[in-house]
Amino acid sequence: MRRHGLFFQTFLSMLAVSLTAIAASALLARVVIDTAFTDYVSMLGGGGRMGPGSGVGREALIGSAEQTFLAGLDRAILFGALIAIVLAAVAAWLLARRLTSPLRALTVASRALAAGDLSHRVEVTGSDEASELAEAFNEMAASLAEGEVLRQRLVSDVAHELRNPVAVLRAQIEGMADGVLPVDQSRLGSLVDDIGTLSRLVDDLQELSIAEAGRLRYERQPFDLAAVLRTEADRAAMLVRPGVTTRVEGPGVPVIVDGDEFRVGQVVRNLLSNAARHTRHGEIVLSVAVEGPAARVAVSDTGEGIAAADLPYIWERFYRADAARAAETGGAGVGLAISRRIVEDHGGAVFASSAPGSGSTVGFTLPLPAAS
Repeated sequence: MRRHGLFFQTFLSMLAVSLTAIAASALLARVVIDTAFTDYVSMLGGGGRMGPGSGVGREALIGSAEQTFLAGLDRAILFGALIAIVLAAVAAWLLARRLTSPLRALTVASRALAAGDLSHRVEVTGSDEASELAEAFNEMAASLAEGEVLRQRLVSDVAHELRNPVAVLRAQIEGMADGVLPVDQSRLGSLVDDIGTLSRLVDDLQELSIAEAGRLRYERQPFDLAAVLRTEADRAAMLVRPGVTTRVEGPGVPVIVDGDEFRVGQVVRNLLSNAARHTRHGEIVLSVAVEGPAARVAVSDTGEGIAAADLPYIWERFYRADAARAAETGGAGVGLAISRRIVEDHGGAVFASSAPGSGSTVGFTLPLPAAS
């Protein structure tokens, strides 16, 4: 069965309502005028009532002039009704077109998006519901375009991260198979390191997918956040370059928060690892402070800093400001994305600030337990 378009249905609906109103108005006008005319003729002809029992019929009082008048009146009503029908049809057509035009534009835009043109947008006009729908569509299209960019970046970055260790593994294994490279302890140790790199990348990707799906498991209990920072700072001291120092600043008393101590320590570890990779000289300061209802943890370094254009995106997966992905500073690019999810799952928020050439400050806040 052929489906009628919304324009056709809207046009017919409005035209039907208009025709009904016109017909009702014409009939009502005809009845009212006819009644008034009959009363008028009755008053002129008999000075009294005309009707059943009066002995005088209406036809006996209406002459040719009156009949001509009534016929002309009927023609006028019919002609007016026809004009009203034409005007109603034109108005219904224009209104139906105005109502359905944004929907047609959205249909065209939807098909363009389905065909892969994620740059297609619809014009937003007026301030009615159609405009709100157009704005919502444009926001959806922008979100899809951003998601496609992230997807392409994800594929590119995963391919890049896998390419180097796989290429090294293949070269070494082929060399040993051909007898070009010796099969000794050093060579086997190198293979183990490369496989470990691949394994860590796969583990990071799996943990990122679990975190983004909201399926990370937490064992929540009260713990001292300041103690976690001191532990992670001691570990980070073995990762920094020679000449770089690490220190912890805090209130000198326990800072008790409620959460998963291991996961929060993982966040701190990720922040310190990033700071260690990007700091060639100076110091890395790990601080904790109580600010109102929250505990604030910050990792400040004296590295090269982060450009203002890159700063809003450092928490995105696989995003790195160093596009060249230098081996010594590249990383896998998922640590901060996982950290943000962990912090948000604890009811906190992440933050970052930087001045290029003067270092960066990256951290998070966690809510303090409500006072009993």
